[in-house]
Amino acid sequence: MNYFKTEKILIITGAMLFMLMGLGILLIGSFTPIQFNINGDYFTATYWEVASISMGGFWLWTVFFGFPLMIGIMGLVCWIFIRKNPKKGWAILLIIMGAISFFSLVGVLYLVAGIMLLNNKYWRESKVDNKLKVD
Repeated sequence: MNYFKTEKILIITGAMLFMLMGLGILLIGSFTPIQFNINGDYFTATYWEVASISMGGFWLWTVFFGFPLMIGIMGLVCWIFIRKNPKKGWAILLIIMGAISFFSLVGVLYLVAGIMLLNNKYWRESKVDNKLKVD
């Protein structure tokens, strides 16, 4: 039987959206100038110009694009391992990632996929199969 079809679609969709979100923030930060105030003086600079002046601005933008990128890659890893060897631990990891990233609304995809993975009939049927093998 083909288990976890809907869950896999939700996970891969969420992972791709997170990675696109992270890369989009990186591109927006790299090409769109921002205006900021330092001691009463206004400056306009891009992400890379701020990074060459101050590491604080660099780390701030890195968190903004790195967090969604990291969550997307972790979702992709979960998707790969669920295809190969499904375990409930991947569902719990998806629920945790979805709760952490709930603010982006893409995290809802991870939450739903994790809950659906935990409630899938695969786990009930595998327990019945194991019990029949023992008897």
